[in-house]
Amino acid sequence: MLDDDGYQESRGTALTTQETPTEPTTGELLKGIADDAATLLRQEVLLARQEMAEGLAATAKGSALLVGAAVLGVYAFGFLLYTIGVAIGGPEWLGFAIVTAVLLVVVLILALLGRRRLAASKVAPERARAQLQATATELREEIRWARPQPRPPERSS
Repeated sequence: MLDDDGYQESRGTALTTQETPTEPTTGELLKGIADDAATLLRQEVLLARQEMAEGLAATAKGSALLVGAAVLGVYAFGFLLYTIGVAIGGPEWLGFAIVTAVLLVVVLILALLGRRRLAASKVAPERARAQLQATATELREEIRWARPQPRPPERSS
């Protein structure tokens, strides 16, 4: 059969060349993985920053309230001591002297306990140091393993 232009019309299925998607090379795959890892890391850092900012704001508000409570607590403690000094009876100076002596004993006990705890405390981060040394040793071993091994000289026959 001829079509309108005079060419023979072919019946049947015509083979069409479809572009088959080429698979990415190993280099492209590695580049994609590296890009994804970098993007993920950036997003994690941004999330950590946002969480830290929100946490710091809440901490600042809570700290301000605690400071206000501490200041008012110091004033209340002063009034309490004054009341105790007056309520002891006898000459006024005797009541204040007794309250002062009791406070000095409490201060001495707290100072001795604090000094003992400070002497016993370890400021150096021992666990972090040990972990860092273990990591460094492992990395040195990995580097030694990854180096090319020297080949023995070839014998000439």
